[in-house]
Amino acid sequence: MLRNVWSVLAAGTFILLCGMPVRAQTLSVTPLAGAYIPTGNFQELLDNAGELWEVERSTELAVGLNVQLGSLRGSLAYITGAEMTREGVTGTENLGDGSLLAGALDLVVRPIPRILGFQAYVLGGIGFKRESYSYDRDGFQDPFPSDERKGTAHFGVGADFMLGRIGVVAEVTDFLSRSETGNWDQHDAFAMVGLRIGLF
Repeated sequence: MLRNVWSVLAAGTFILLCGMPVRAQTLSVTPLAGAYIPTGNFQELLDNAGELWEVERSTELAVGLNVQLGSLRGSLAYITGAEMTREGVTGTENLGDGSLLAGALDLVVRPIPRILGFQAYVLGGIGFKRESYSYDRDGFQDPFPSDERKGTAHFGVGADFMLGRIGVVAEVTDFLSRSETGNWDQHDAFAMVGLRIGLF
């Protein structure tokens, strides 16, 4: 079922691209840095075990890279050293850390014309995320996998300010995936700023 969803989304993206008017395509690269903002739990299975705490990931520094040709964009985002903590009666306990690599293929839409170098945009597409965990506390290797890969939906908003081929970019994007309960409620958001460089 999930494979069919990705196939439909990919086909829809291709159709949209084919229906766009022919214009000069510009290639740009944008290195980025910012904050990773997890808005979901690593595992909600622990709640089913009767535990009275949650395992959460802290906000961490993230780096990324966008490569865009016309309206089609490839995105990568990476964080490492995100702490996993447990909130309990006795306080907060550090359980270990993790890393996340996420990538997506997006369609970028600019609904309003550029004004004095400034232009807003929205984006959406499909992607993946790969999470890797290490644990300081024994016993967490069973409920928590050491490595996990998931397909995601990817969407966001942003704006850039360009002076010729060089400009500043700010954007917020979200990688949405299934949680352990099977619902689409696992969010991995990134708030990033970067330098956009037009190559040609």
